[in-house]
Amino acid sequence: MYSFNFIVGYIIIISLIGMVMINSFRRFIITYRIFGKAKKRDFHKQPVPNSCGVVFLFLFILGLIILEPFISKKDLTGLIAGGFVICVTGFWDDLKIMRAYKKLFYQLIAVVFIVIHNELAIENLHGFLGIGLISPLLGLIFTSFIGVFMINAFNLIDGIDGLSGITSIISFAAFAIVFWLLDYKGYFGACFLMIGIISSYLPFNFSTKRKVFMGDSGSMFIGYILFVMTMLVVNTTNPVIDNLLFDHAVLPVMPLVVFIIPIIDSASIYLYRLSIGRSPFSPDKFHLHHLFLLYTNSHLVSTLAISASLIFVIVLFSIMVFQTTTVFFISSYFVLVFSMIIITNIIRVKSKGKLSKL
Repeated sequence: MYSFNFIVGYIIIISLIGMVMINSFRRFIITYRIFGKAKKRDFHKQPVPNSCGVVFLFLFILGLIILEPFISKKDLTGLIAGGFVICVTGFWDDLKIMRAYKKLFYQLIAVVFIVIHNELAIENLHGFLGIGLISPLLGLIFTSFIGVFMINAFNLIDGIDGLSGITSIISFAAFAIVFWLLDYKGYFGACFLMIGIISSYLPFNFSTKRKVFMGDSGSMFIGYILFVMTMLVVNTTNPVIDNLLFDHAVLPVMPLVVFIIPIIDSASIYLYRLSIGRSPFSPDKFHLHHLFLLYTNSHLVSTLAISASLIFVIVLFSIMVFQTTTVFFISSYFVLVFSMIIITNIIRVKSKGKLSKL
């Protein structure tokens, strides 16, 4: 499983199968004109197949066949069943644009199911923010909230070409390193399965002639998988962590660092909308990627700039976790997040007129 040849071969095979499936899916959508309703924040003028996340689900199930010996059947059942609900919900939203409360309801069903079925509820934060043991009911509620937040937060950053794809590849690569340290072979492989799936999607997403979008079915599915991996890290009792970190209180910060772009974007945009008297769920072009796009005037440059920032933050905190105290490490993360929320909202206020014209 940890063989370099296996990893490269696995990614290549999944990517090649994925490219064939995505191209076939694209032709099917175009042939039968199964396009979703246009959204106000869309940049494209012509209809584009926008529900490619359906292919992600099929590729994921296919790729799990190889990983089956390393992941329990119970966990596999939870992953597939919950992923199916999330993907179908996203697919229907891509086509018809569901009401927010309906989409939230189905997300909650999927999240609560996998939290209970795969036993992912947080029971102990080991002193993170002064929190220790958590009651089962509170743990279920708290964990479910995190799941719904992560799914929707990742969905929000899927606004320009390549951004959700490249940032998710970086995130899964980071999780792969963590799972390697924890010796979670199945989920280590699942990270590269997702990297292979997304790698097959990016050439189409960047293409001008064969363009496709992952849609809510894809971004919500990726957010769902990242949530599952987050809970595995937060809840780990693997003894190797004691030898590496000494303090379990830093464990929740690891996935928070990996997920920092969606966190900053969603938290800042919700606060901004509330500050101007709008619903926090109303669509607009004031997201983090829109701010970058305003100054770069390029989807590719904006995507690469945001992705480079994510890599920098991950590397920085990866070094800090071994070089600083627990209090300083955790505090630094929240100072960074709050600072970026304030800075992005200041830019939004100053650039409101220009952003509205994007």
